[in-house]
Amino acid sequence: MKKNQESKIYGRRAVESLFKARPQDLIRLYLLESLVFEQKELIRYFVEQKLAYHIVTESELEAITKATHHEGLCVIAKNKKMRSIEEVFSAPGRKMILALEEVENPHNLGAMMRSCAHFGVDALIYLAKVPVAQSASAQRTAEGGAESIDALQVENWSEVFKLAQKYNYVTCATSSHHGESIYSFTFPEKTLLFMGSEGEGLSKSLQQKMKKSLQIPGTGKVESLNVTTATTTIVAEWYRQSL
Repeated sequence: MKKNQESKIYGRRAVESLFKARPQDLIRLYLLESLVFEQKELIRYFVEQKLAYHIVTESELEAITKATHHEGLCVIAKNKKMRSIEEVFSAPGRKMILALEEVENPHNLGAMMRSCAHFGVDALIYLAKVPVAQSASAQRTAEGGAESIDALQVENWSEVFKLAQKYNYVTCATSSHHGESIYSFTFPEKTLLFMGSEGEGLSKSLQQKMKKSLQIPGTGKVESLNVTTATTTIVAEWYRQSL
């Protein structure tokens, strides 16, 4: 298999969620001896499927994962097969899609995938030169949430806006200075929520394309929330309205 068709996934929740969702995509396993009993079902699967598994030391696992937060467990697996952008937008029912501009920190993306999975966001679309959401650090930070949401990388927003219009999505973005409170705003049947970078926020060119401007009420003692916290707050309110 070509290297760009497989990934390293580490962290217990990330690996366990992958094993539960798509065991057929597992290729190879590395784990610390201290986890052998705890991960006996995973090891049994590798034995039954005649797949390679290796009991390694802490230093060996750090070298394999190139990380210290591996939590004693790492697998090599086929990349998750995701829907196309059109399949995401055309899906029926009440939906929210999260769109991210210049949010390329894997830990932020991972935390957002975790929140999106928890609150039922349908998909995450992000503009980036590399597929950051598929990185091992993003997958670990998502704590298994990456298996529940499609995270799609795009090179520009043109197709996204065309599909949003075609399938009647309402484009929304946040503003720290104006806009309707998320607690008085009624989220539409189809919501496309744009969030911008940590420092600059959403670019003016994208702001001008938004149909709705939202804000998160607070004390005013700080100008704004960081992008991960702001996203979680908004999707939590969207989910509450879905109940």
